[in-house]
Formats: sequence, C-alpha cells, structure tokens
Amino acid sequence: MAEIFKEAVVAAKQAKWGEVSGLAKKGVALQKGHMFDADFLATPLSEAVDKKDVNKTAELFANLVYLSIREKLYQNKKENFKNYKNAKARLQLARKSYMDVLDGNVRKRKAANSLAIMSQFNTALENIGNPGLFGVGKKAPQPSGYDQAVKKIEALIADSFPGFAK
Repeated sequence: MAEIFKEAVVAAKQAKWGEVSGLAKKGVALQKGHMFDADFLATPLSEAVDKKDVNKTAELFANLVYLSIREKLYQNKKENFKNYKNAKARLQLARKSYMDVLDGNVRKRKAANSLAIMSQFNTALENIGNPGLFGVGKKAPQPSGYDQAVKKIEALIADSFPGFAK
C-alpha cells in the first residue's frame, strides 16, 4: 500500500488524475475482505480526485496505508504468533510502511509521537517472542505486551491524524 501511496501522490502532483483514480480503486480493492476494509474511503477518494485536491488525496491514500499497517499488526494477534518468521516479517512491513509514509508528518506535528511510535514497534517486536537458535535464547510470546504496544501505536498515530479510521 505504501507503493500505491507514493505512486498516487506523484501522479496527483503531475495532474495525472486518471492514474490517481485507478490507484484509488486498486488501493480500496486490495483491502477488500480484510479485517480493516477500506470501502468507506472509496467515495471520499473519488471526490478528492474529482476536485483535483492533491492534499486531500494524499491524506486519504495515507489512511489506506494506515489500514494496511493495522491489518499487519492485527494479523499477528489473530495468528497468535504461531509462526515467528511471519509475525516478525509482518511487523517489519508495518514499521516500514509507517516510516515510509506516515512518520514524516507525525514528526512535523509532534516529534515526541514519532519517537514513541518507534519505541512501541520495538516493544511489539520484543513481545512476539523468539524461537531462539536450536532453542537457545527462546522467548515465549507475550500477547498482552504486544496488544499494549499496538494500542499505543494506534493511539499515537490517531493523535497525529485524527481523521484516520479507528
């Protein structure tokens, strides 16, 4: 979703609104059937594109990225950390999407939130556990610690982007 965001913002700045419209449909479609569906963003995205509003379009695409971040975080909870490699990879993708798309604006609005969000991503990583190497260094997952970190990440992002989906 971060790549779609980047492509859409570039296209909007170049006034390639047909391309932006296609990317909006693609982004909404990619979230279909997931825990965090994006259908509610389809109409506002279409309206922002029709008005050729670059800022509103970027904000709505950023909201799509936020939904995909939440999807990754909650998928780990849903799978109960059964596969460490997948859980870690999903968490790293969520963190990368956050860094690539949202962090710059979070830092501009409240720099302390940026640091706190990164800290909570680290806490979430610590709490997914670790199988260790041949059992050495094994750590059991701590679902409650992970849940608290996820809730803090969501709250801090919502503080910076109050219009984002809850």
